[in-house]
Amino acid sequence: MKKKEDFTQFRIKKNVKLAPLATFRIGGTCDYFTVAETPEKFIAIAEWAKKNGLRLTLFAGGSNVVFPDEKLKGLVLRFLGGKMSFEGNECVVDGGVLLGDVIRKSVNRGLRGLETLSGIPGTIGGAVVGNAGAYGHAVAEAVHDVEIWDGAKRRWIPRDQCQFAYRESVFKKKPFLVLRVKLKFKKGNAAELKKISRSIITIREKKYKPGIKCPGSFFKNVLVKDVAPRSLAAIDRTKIIEGKIPAGYLLESIGSKGMRVGGIAIANFHGNLFVNRGRAKASDVKKLADILRKKVRAKFGITLEEEVRYV
Repeated sequence: MKKKEDFTQFRIKKNVKLAPLATFRIGGTCDYFTVAETPEKFIAIAEWAKKNGLRLTLFAGGSNVVFPDEKLKGLVLRFLGGKMSFEGNECVVDGGVLLGDVIRKSVNRGLRGLETLSGIPGTIGGAVVGNAGAYGHAVAEAVHDVEIWDGAKRRWIPRDQCQFAYRESVFKKKPFLVLRVKLKFKKGNAAELKKISRSIITIREKKYKPGIKCPGSFFKNVLVKDVAPRSLAAIDRTKIIEGKIPAGYLLESIGSKGMRVGGIAIANFHGNLFVNRGRAKASDVKKLADILRKKVRAKFGITLEEEVRYV
């Protein structure tokens, strides 16, 4: 750190505990931490960190990350907050705005496109990076353009250059900062959309009870097109949903429910739900994930990939 006033300017805190910042409630501390509420501040802090030779770790809502047990070096920057504006069927929203807020406001306006993602935690920016989805739909379907900072300038990337795929995007592969998103909706009936949204939230809350210490589904579902014929022959075809083999089905087939390592346990009602039962460590998570991955590979010849992100 070169100038004391920089701490004041960006409200940087030292030796912050990371566990309370993630839904998993796992993690040690970090050297420095701050929050950016706007795209402009997001860029300014990122540039400042680079200028001062600080390793930069980014996250948003904290619903899909596993922070390390050891101290995280450098600056941890959280992008949370911002604004959104609607015009006709379109919405421009800062990446730090909560996904739930975007869905609620679009549904209230009778705009269709994101209602099936109701109840998914995190921010719209995080949802775009991971192409979050549910019930056969993904956020990419509503994305028109994404504004990014590429380290040198601000620019908009059209949807067809975002390389969206199942839980993937170009933003996972390149060091872009997602600043804003332009969404394009279809006209719908507000009352019907609200009903769909409420129904999905009710279903999700039965699975992810409020306050549960978990990052949501841990492993990605498996695309049938990526599975070898020999492995596919071992799969119960009735379990395949919209071209995907649920990771939960594969995991439950090898007895994952209730398995435990240290403070991490698999829920007894869903085989793909890692739950922090108290004082869990990132090392517990990785060890249990490795055990499960090996068991699934041994039985089906399929290698599961994490949906969560290790920081």
